[in-house]
Amino acid sequence: MPRYTADYRTLFWALVLFPAVPLLGLTYPGALWLLPPALYLSYCSGVLTHNHTHVPVFTNRFANHVYSAWLSIFYGCPVAFWIPTHLENHHRFLDGPEDVTRTTRRSTRHNLYQAVVYSLACASWQRPLIASYVRRAYAARGRHWAALRDQAAALILAHVAVLALAVWLHGIGLGLLAYMLSFGLPALVAPTFMQFTNYLQHIHCDPASVANHSRDFVSPMQNWFVFDNGLHGIHHDRPSVHWSRYAELDRARDPAPDACVREHSVLWFCVKSYVLGPFWPRFRSRPAPLEAAPESLRPSQLLNVDTHGLTRRSA
Repeated sequence: MPRYTADYRTLFWALVLFPAVPLLGLTYPGALWLLPPALYLSYCSGVLTHNHTHVPVFTNRFANHVYSAWLSIFYGCPVAFWIPTHLENHHRFLDGPEDVTRTTRRSTRHNLYQAVVYSLACASWQRPLIASYVRRAYAARGRHWAALRDQAAALILAHVAVLALAVWLHGIGLGLLAYMLSFGLPALVAPTFMQFTNYLQHIHCDPASVANHSRDFVSPMQNWFVFDNGLHGIHHDRPSVHWSRYAELDRARDPAPDACVREHSVLWFCVKSYVLGPFWPRFRSRPAPLEAAPESLRPSQLLNVDTHGLTRRSA
């Protein structure tokens, strides 16, 4: 049983919709109409792994262990990788100088080229953090290593099995195409979708601000499809809160964020920034007004981030 009723919908996505697309891909090999739902569910795999990392879906530890391995299959990498890259780094330093995936690492400019290059470069920036985490987990030989090991095994075995089944059913050419369209490609791009989302949520925001450190996308329809992932400011303010409470808490934020970091939807923001912005400056994003917040009030220090007991200790 999930600890929150709202996660019955999470489980329907994860346990029914996620495997449904690969099954359809094996039934209708090469069907291009499967690509849009496959990419949408690829995005959702990142959202659900993110949510599960912050607030595990189940109260039972073994159920969470199995569920993490299951999500890893569709996300394309072990869920445990969120611990060093997201919990220990991004939430701790919140797009500041020590955040390895800070949106200004390459450039302070905001355009489609910078967004794409940033999203692709994040994996190499995060690699040292992941390597350090793997070493620490292996040295401890505890539940974190067991989780990492089982997630990696599930990921590899599942993809090998689906690829082999696709080739057995349809031959090498068509089988490989069926696997890539419905299973391989979505898992491959899922982490990049998350990096692109992070870019949109933080570029031209003020990481030192109590209210304007993150960009929110407030469309109720969009947020229903992405489990309120658009309400990012309240997530950084309250990282241990379940996603189903984001809307309620977002309305009560004090101080309230400025309009410059509140957008209707990701789609409209991308259209404005990357389609209209190059031709009409009024559609381009502008850096949020910088605040000299007292050190004691910086969001990166207010956050209560659970790093699952493997946080690197300062010397």
